[in-house]
Amino acid sequence: MVGTIARMEYLALYRKYRPQRFAEIVGQDHVTETLIREVQTDRVAHAYLFAGPRGTGKTSSARLIAKALNCRDRRPDGEPCNECASCVAVTEGASLDVIELDAASHNKVEDVREIRANVGTVASAGGARRIYILDEAHMLSRAAANALLKTLEEPPEHVHFVLATTEPYKLPPTIRSRAQRFDFHPVGSDVLVRHVGRIAELEGYQATEDGLAMVARHARGSVRDALGLLEQVASLGGGKVEARGVTRALGLADADAFGHLAQAVLDRDAPAALGLVAALAAEGTDLRRFTADAVEFFRGVFLAQYAPNLEEIVDEPGDVIAEWREHARALEPADVLRCIDRLGDALTALREGREERLVLELALIRLTRPDTSADPDALLARLQRLEDRVRWLADQGGPAKQDDAAPRAVKRAAPAAPSTPPPAPAPEPGVEREDPEEPSVDPAVETPPAPPPIEGLDLDAVDKMWPALVARVREETGPRRHALFRESRPAAIEGSTIVLGVGEHLPFHLEQLREDDHLTAIVVAAASELLGGGVAVTYRPEGAPPPQAEADQEETKAPNPDDLLPGGDGGIDPTDLVVDLLGGEVVADD
Repeated sequence: MVGTIARMEYLALYRKYRPQRFAEIVGQDHVTETLIREVQTDRVAHAYLFAGPRGTGKTSSARLIAKALNCRDRRPDGEPCNECASCVAVTEGASLDVIELDAASHNKVEDVREIRANVGTVASAGGARRIYILDEAHMLSRAAANALLKTLEEPPEHVHFVLATTEPYKLPPTIRSRAQRFDFHPVGSDVLVRHVGRIAELEGYQATEDGLAMVARHARGSVRDALGLLEQVASLGGGKVEARGVTRALGLADADAFGHLAQAVLDRDAPAALGLVAALAAEGTDLRRFTADAVEFFRGVFLAQYAPNLEEIVDEPGDVIAEWREHARALEPADVLRCIDRLGDALTALREGREERLVLELALIRLTRPDTSADPDALLARLQRLEDRVRWLADQGGPAKQDDAAPRAVKRAAPAAPSTPPPAPAPEPGVEREDPEEPSVDPAVETPPAPPPIEGLDLDAVDKMWPALVARVREETGPRRHALFRESRPAAIEGSTIVLGVGEHLPFHLEQLREDDHLTAIVVAAASELLGGGVAVTYRPEGAPPPQAEADQEETKAPNPDDLLPGGDGGIDPTDLVVDLLGGEVVADD
């Protein structure tokens, strides 16, 4: 006799581990506690509206309401027994008293009329409740929603409606007002990691912490998506769940790819950005997904620039937040905003079916080479010579770096060489000089000796050092002084003095720069340190001649008329003078 072997049906993880009790719903305690209390007190509403992202437990909660209401041996805490015939039928999807409808395919008036006709029928068992679960309820047509209103407002006592939707704002207000609403929230990463890790252990997967964290992160708060991704990665890795497996399964870029992109934007390095795209394409990375993730990355960097309490407003691991903050210190906010805007536009173009690689390459070229773009932000970036070339200078073996071990007060207070503006007069007794940006300097700290004046200084060296100097000024002073100093540019070199030109249309800026001794001292100290020798700094209007040239011009001016000899021939015959000078002769005019 030949025996037959029963073949067990394979269930996906999200179906295999679907919650069968309220306590098993992940991350929605504010919903489950209320529903349990209503079941215990027999005050279940006639209509519910469950709103929230996909995969957060809306349909599972609706089934649990049906199971708890019809359970013949319900536990004292309101949980169903999961053993009686009614509970088993609901679990298997075979209960005649639980009717699940997809509003995407049952959105016509005729479908609603059929529901209204069936509502009046009795339940399959005496005293049982009938529950209608309408999924994707926002897909109902306006006519169908209006046809459902009366039944939804006053159904028979044994009938309950549960409307589940990811877009509640699309439902008519008349529908929303007739239902008790519960909002399901995206599940936090920590909760999701624990849940996915428990299931991985039950399934016998070899899961690493970084692998589980990446699964939770890319699930974006959806339990169903997390379990689906866990299953996919485990199958790809032969039972192993690692970060590399997640990137392969989703076609994701490595985590350091976004750091390389930020560095390319900082260095204005278009070849590096294009090389990154080529490497991603060679690895089979989903460029559309990379673009979307890059937008999220720069969003995090932008938040890090303006939110000190970043841990409280984002749900990300500590290492991700630390990386955001590192790039936030290096990049200008304007550059970060440009990245978000450009990559967002590129993502829109990719969703329209444009050529992926070309769209991404054009976006990155515009980010790394602002001169190729005519938008106002790019023009501003070029005009202001953003100081984000500091890292490039360091990589190219530029001027010596600042000695971080030296006291900050000494560096701010001690000029390396005398500056052109005279020192400010001492304040009168009893009068304090107020400057909110003036740093406090300990008088007990000794001022280091000024370095000898630099020899052979040229304008090219100053131009290369300039971005680093602007960055130092921004770090050492407040926003007001930095804004003033940024309007100056290296114009000329006179010995060891750097002449900084200020536009003729900015006389106020020029006057403020000349009078600000503290700012000048900081500029002199920083420039001397970056150039490796003592320098001085002076400010002039752009195009103005040096003082010596002005003196020379004074000497070559036309003589004062008062200094000229009085008129008259002085006894000299003009004709004789011409003949003598030109060697000619006088010809008589006959």
